[in-house]
Amino acid sequence: MSRRVGLPLLALFLIVDVILVVLVYRHVNQPPPSSDVTLEQTPAPDEVDNEQTAFEFDPSTAAVLDVTNDGSVVWATRGACDGAPATVMTGTDNGASLTPRSPGLQTVLSAAITGEGDIVLVGTESDCVPVQLRSTDGGGSWDEDDEISLWYPSPTDVRTVVAPGGTASEPQCSVSSLSQVDENFARVTCVDGVVRGTGNAGAEWVVLGRLDNIRTATFTTFDTGYALARFQGCAAFLFTTTDSGATWTDRSCIVGDPARAVAANDTLLVGVVGADPQVFVSDDGGDSFGPA
Repeated sequence: MSRRVGLPLLALFLIVDVILVVLVYRHVNQPPPSSDVTLEQTPAPDEVDNEQTAFEFDPSTAAVLDVTNDGSVVWATRGACDGAPATVMTGTDNGASLTPRSPGLQTVLSAAITGEGDIVLVGTESDCVPVQLRSTDGGGSWDEDDEISLWYPSPTDVRTVVAPGGTASEPQCSVSSLSQVDENFARVTCVDGVVRGTGNAGAEWVVLGRLDNIRTATFTTFDTGYALARFQGCAAFLFTTTDSGATWTDRSCIVGDPARAVAANDTLLVGVVGADPQVFVSDDGGDSFGPA
């Protein structure tokens, strides 16, 4: 082939190649064709029967609760620095009988049983300054600890929680309940139904899931949690999760309004509900509840 013929052919090949490239680019980037197939997702139980509704959260009526494998129980209402004082109750028979206690706190923000007869409370006096008290006789007497070892919600700001050691952070929501997994890991429920968590003492909070109309929750591990939510006309319906709150399974209704608190040990679930609070227990994973 002569050079005179070869150059025009080469030019023609280059023009055709450019046209093909343009056509391929337009094909790849054009919007996909419409489809007559409708994709449906199976909604979660709360989405079927329970749309999120407005929730007037009153921190002073919130409660904390802990139960251990030996049946020891402590629960307390939060109270308010400038309002009604907190109430504190302890017992040793899974909540069947409770004794009022007087730790001298105006508010109670967190509570935990750390050993036989050993109970820890974080709260404030009327000055609204958080302190930690400890009882080694089941709540009969109390002494102040040097440091605070529990997570607790701020007594003055519903959007702030505080980690052991005093580091405050904002989970980016109004917090209705706070659950401690360890010193660095915590979970919160928000009044808008969202569940958030942190694994670095509050330096970062992430959305873990949601449960519409959730009122309170406790997490016994990073993944396992129990919550009380308004559902199907029940003010305190128990839900469980095994994936940090990404999905929830509805279990059973605890009769009473409002939902106050929920806690769990290795064999038992305990819920506190009602304006005149009552304690209910379940030994079948939450499929049924009865009076303690």
